[in-house]
Amino acid sequence: MGDVDRRSFLAWLGTGVLGATLLTAGRAEAAGNVTVLTHATLVDGTDAPPLRDATIVLAGDRIAAVGRGVPAPTLAGVRVIDLTGKHVIPGLWDAHAHETTMARTFPALHLVNGVTSIRDMDGSPATHDVLRRVERGELTGPRMVIASRILDGGGSFVDVHRLVATLADAAVAVREEKAGGADLVKVYSFMSPEIHAAIAAESRRNGLPYGGHVPIQLSVPDVLARGQHTVEHLYAFHASTSTKKAEYYAQLAALPADTGSWPGALAAMDRDAVTSHSAALTRELAGQFRARRAWHVPTLAVLARTSTPPGDLPQDPELQGLADRYLPRAVRQEWLDLAAAWPVWSPERVAQEAAYLEAELELVGELAAAGAPIAAGTDSGYLYTFPGFATHDELELLVRAGLSPKRALQAATRDAARAAGRPSSGTVEVGKEADLVVLDADPLAAITNSRRIHAVVSRGSFLGPAERQRILADVERAAQEDVVTRAGRSSCCLPH
Repeated sequence: MGDVDRRSFLAWLGTGVLGATLLTAGRAEAAGNVTVLTHATLVDGTDAPPLRDATIVLAGDRIAAVGRGVPAPTLAGVRVIDLTGKHVIPGLWDAHAHETTMARTFPALHLVNGVTSIRDMDGSPATHDVLRRVERGELTGPRMVIASRILDGGGSFVDVHRLVATLADAAVAVREEKAGGADLVKVYSFMSPEIHAAIAAESRRNGLPYGGHVPIQLSVPDVLARGQHTVEHLYAFHASTSTKKAEYYAQLAALPADTGSWPGALAAMDRDAVTSHSAALTRELAGQFRARRAWHVPTLAVLARTSTPPGDLPQDPELQGLADRYLPRAVRQEWLDLAAAWPVWSPERVAQEAAYLEAELELVGELAAAGAPIAAGTDSGYLYTFPGFATHDELELLVRAGLSPKRALQAATRDAARAAGRPSSGTVEVGKEADLVVLDADPLAAITNSRRIHAVVSRGSFLGPAERQRILADVERAAQEDVVTRAGRSSCCLPH
């Protein structure tokens, strides 16, 4: 337990003044540095009300005790931090992130923004190497759940994915991705219903959850019925909740084998389906998510970006300022090239996309109100969707969609951890991972206060204002120094 007198510390914990501790959880062996946070208001990620004048004890990388109005211990080696006037929340999750292999920039940007855990949705050997380096302390970054490489049908036009052309390919791909360390299987848009079914079956046989896109010729209820654990983005959600659903899916089934026409067909269908949207079918879909214990990860942050005229993004001083400071040069140039590659939008297109974003927000709000499990993810790494910063965008968009600030925070903490299969994370409770965010203002009063970060606690280490500024300075320096080779377009977001 470092320089802390172990016997004295355990005796203090054992007095019972803090209620449940690691002692009662059978964890008297808790070791490592001890930090005691005092006089905070705790929003713990559960359904409990805020706890005023909270004391939180961290031993190593675990939460050892949580209590109220407890005098701080006067023990040698214990670090006591007075958080009077501050609010503590669990460490945030980004349940749909990309490009963690930008090792000196992207992982640290997550962490300094309070995102202490992510689910990287396009794993590779390089991604696993970054995780190992973070865990060894060689890199600054979050905890990580890593998906397989993105599996897609043989006709996919996205060349950075692993193509699965046959049923036999599906079985081999799942087994090899598991052997490579994947925590889950990631599926994409351009596979046949038969290939999707084969991947689902092989994932079950190998004990891996699978998640990702809804393949274009399937509906959301179709993939839920097959056991898909997470459904990312909002592709097919309006078609799946439309009174014209049967008509739309007959059209999709008749699409030519040339998948180049599929994204445009899906986009047109989903936008048309807004006019026949059914609140009753949305409630029914929410019930299917609950019954299947599946999760929706809407990634509103990236959808807000792709609903903005692409050429306008580099003209936004705040967005381009973040890019200039924190993105490696090759990524910065790629985003500029992507923004420039789109044709200029007409005023009618601008209005249509803005209206469609509002319809997407409304649909997410309906799903949440009907009890659909929602996990916060951003698709960070794609076109001005910045690691870490985007999670706060996502929180604000979830509230704009109709979730309460508390429910939105749970989507980015407790519920994202559950969706990722990490029950040791996501709430501030005894025995959980010591990942926290200390805020200068109450996030339940205004979700924008999630951005007012005073400190981040990662793996039990308290990163105060000075440490956070140092990390940002290191990222800014690395962004100017790094030369990275880009193998293809970031993220898995479909073009609009």
